Amino acid sequence: MSLITIKHEDGLRFTVSIRDHKITVDAPANQGGGGQGPAPVEMLTSALGACMAMHVAKYCQTAKLPHQGFTLDLAYEMATDPLRVGSVTVDITMPPGIPDKRKEAIKRAALHCAVRNTLKETTAVDVEVGE
Repeated sequence: MSLITIKHEDGLRFTVSIRDHKITVDAPANQGGGGQGPAPVEMLTSALGACMAMHVAKYCQTAKLPHQGFTLDLAYEMATDPLRVGSVTVDITMPPGIPDKRKEAIKRAALHCAVRNTLKETTAVDVEVGE
């Protein structure tokens, strides 16, 4: 099990510690935060995009396809009852030279990432409160 530590700093700002990395997470100013970092749902969407990007890169490396500098643009829509990310749209822009017959395989590679698989399945979340 990997350990990630979240520490409250001030208001709605937190420091996320992952291995030797630190990330500031904060709510936007219009939601009561200071806007000093991405919001949690932005981090979730970013994690999805980064995971998809890694899978696409691995596929392109294996298939010897050009992929340097490719991008993913993600947009998300919130849903309610319960409050959650309701949908995510992902647009992948590859460099020139990708044969049309390989584009579907690139899409499949993106869809096979662990974060997407986690989002489409029920994930157990156990919460305990201590002192």
